[in-house]
Amino acid sequence: MRKPLRKRRRPAPASTGGSNLLLDVLTLPILGAPRMIHWVAEKIVEEVERQELDEDKLQGQLLDLQMRYELDEMDDEQYAAEEKALLNRLSLIRKVKEPG
Repeated sequence: MRKPLRKRRRPAPASTGGSNLLLDVLTLPILGAPRMIHWVAEKIVEEVERQELDEDKLQGQLLDLQMRYELDEMDDEQYAAEEKALLNRLSLIRKVKEPG
């Protein structure tokens, strides 16, 4: 009795995930440094954005401002101006983070 033929599976393509490993290895001496610089620049931009959009830091600055005002380290006008600037910035951060 003959055994039924099994279907052969095709081998998976060498490049899965959108990059060609062989090409990456061959171009590494030429493109390695620019790719590294690009990666570092992206990480720096991400960190700066994270710090600039940190609501907790801004709320801490508001609390610090209120404490300085209550300890009479600043007058009413200075307090109002700084509070307005911080609240405007907080509002802007919330608009940027707002989905849609």
